[in-house]
Amino acid sequence: MNEITRIQAALQPHLPWHGAQLTSVALFLVAVFRVETVNLDKLASVFANRVQSASSHKRLTRFSRSFAVDFEAIARAVVSRSQIPQP
Repeated sequence: MNEITRIQAALQPHLPWHGAQLTSVALFLVAVFRVETVNLDKLASVFANRVQSASSHKRLTRFSRSFAVDFEAIARAVVSRSQIPQP
């Protein structure tokens, strides 16, 4: 879970979300990196290490359906963390 904590800490200064939302995004990112897909069934299998797979699938579905993602804020967070030099 160290990677989840590190992702949360990296995103928190850039995204105005509460802890549960940051945790869900961090878990989602780790799952995507591990299974290399955004298929919810496959992502839920990675989450299953923390909770039951069926509940993981429901959690992912609920999160993706109800949470409005601010892609501009995420892009700013990624760019600031990637240390890309200014042109």
